[in-house]
Amino acid sequence: MRDLVRQIIAGYSSTRLQGQDEGIIVFSGQEPDTKQAVWIKILPRLLGEDSKTTARFRSLAQALRQLNHPNIGSVRAVGEKGGLPYIVNRAIEKAQPLAAKLNQPWAVDEAADVVMQTGQALAHAYNKGVVHGSLSPQNIVVQENGQVKVTDLGLSQLLDLLGVQVRQAVSPYMAPERATGQQSSARADVYSLAAILYSLLVERPPQVVKGQVLPPGRFNPDVPSALNQVVVKALAPNPADRYPDAKSFLAALGAVVLHPDTARAEAVNSSGHCPKCGTGNQTGRFCRKCGAQLPPPPTVPPPPAVQPSEGKPIQGTQMASLFPEPLPMPQIDLDNLWATLATQTKIAMPVPPPMPVIDWEQVVLTMPRMPATEEPGSPAQASIP
Repeated sequence: MRDLVRQIIAGYSSTRLQGQDEGIIVFSGQEPDTKQAVWIKILPRLLGEDSKTTARFRSLAQALRQLNHPNIGSVRAVGEKGGLPYIVNRAIEKAQPLAAKLNQPWAVDEAADVVMQTGQALAHAYNKGVVHGSLSPQNIVVQENGQVKVTDLGLSQLLDLLGVQVRQAVSPYMAPERATGQQSSARADVYSLAAILYSLLVERPPQVVKGQVLPPGRFNPDVPSALNQVVVKALAPNPADRYPDAKSFLAALGAVVLHPDTARAEAVNSSGHCPKCGTGNQTGRFCRKCGAQLPPPPTVPPPPAVQPSEGKPIQGTQMASLFPEPLPMPQIDLDNLWATLATQTKIAMPVPPPMPVIDWEQVVLTMPRMPATEEPGSPAQASIP
């Protein structure tokens, strides 16, 4: 078995063991030609020498290679080495498992969009003869642009083909018949899809009391009554009471108006209470007690703006009505004003006094005469005792 595992991963570079789940050995690696990151999943049991089992495996492998949908993780290779089956998927970058987003508040339309994308991937796979069988938030990834990718399609069918019993009875997303050992089916996928939608709407797995599924609207008043009926039918314990496949489930889901009832929304907005736990006096976007998303407050429409007639410029009469009348200008008789100024008595200016005569020779002080000095070493200086 180990030699077969080495032979399978030998065709890839940078391989690294990531773990083992239910006997499936998972490696990460790169394709040698494209350098694309891939996941290599090696199944835990040999095919054996049964010709019917080998033929069914080859048919399923061909169907998996034909999957081509924007909401399905790309299948790069499906094969066997010495009877040991394996499947290779391209790694999905810049994405996060839906399981990591279950605790955040989801609006009804956003949750329905994730489920619709997932259901479209399942419907495409059904046309190729492939079902999922183990659908859960862990094998649904959401990319940064909001696109959903479904992984591990056909893996449960391969395990069923090998006779491997998967112990997943504790999973709240697995259909009841799968927990008892029945094989994968389209109705089982419908149950898992509805269970995921239930968890997104109320932040908890489906609640069952005395064999009856409690509608999600009991925990989230934003869920319309018609959506409650669709989810409860898809979660029916008896597979015959569910929708036959994902396409039928999506048709029923698409016919539901995903906005809450108007009267209920107005009551929540006016009271300021949390729609989930009932705590009042809420002021933010999320409930301060339970963290649920609060409905937006009612918006007050702005006052209507003064708009000109369509296709016509604003006229002067329209602008004049927006401003008060100007004050009247005073009337001045300029002719009489100048005549009056001409006849007025002129004011006599005083004669300026004469300028004084100054004798600058008497004013300027005489500088004293500087004493004469002799150079050092002169005879007069040498005679001094």
